[in-house]
Amino acid sequence: MILALWHAAPVIQLRTVRDEELTADELAELRAFLNAAYDHEFGDEDWRHARGGSHVLGLVGAELVAHAAVVPRNLRSGSRVWRTGYVEAVGVRQDQRGHGHGRTVMLKAAEHLRATYELGALSAGPQNWPFYERLGWLRWTGPTFVEVRGEQRRTAEDDGEVFVLPTPATGEFDRTEPLVCEWRSGDAW
Repeated sequence: MILALWHAAPVIQLRTVRDEELTADELAELRAFLNAAYDHEFGDEDWRHARGGSHVLGLVGAELVAHAAVVPRNLRSGSRVWRTGYVEAVGVRQDQRGHGHGRTVMLKAAEHLRATYELGALSAGPQNWPFYERLGWLRWTGPTFVEVRGEQRRTAEDDGEVFVLPTPATGEFDRTEPLVCEWRSGDAW
């Protein structure tokens, strides 16, 4: 009787590809997927932020069900500048949520970060903090800034919402120190 109630989660296959390896049709499919995953609030700047790096694609059969992008950025704290893999556009298809697909995609993204970058980073709202913390991400508790034409500007609205994932190349750091990202259009973090 108990076995009759148990349903196995669909098996997810992972594919990591560089942005330039995706065809125009695949990019259009990915953009439509992210728009649906974000309840049709995934704008042009969000799409630009998800481009230029690598994509971890979670597939069930031939269907895209989960995604995370890792794009290169530089983050600085004190005199240290890290070549950072910044995670963007983490999404799971609505009918596939609750099966662990987001976790699986993020674990694969973490493997990529550890092998490729000096630091992993992302920005997340409070509703997602427990998810990232369970995966080993550390919340940056120091003040955040964006550098615009050589000038640092406070991004107090982002304080406490930036997470980092140390890699073998990270070295020592103090999460209470100021953290600076380079300017980009849209959300700085």
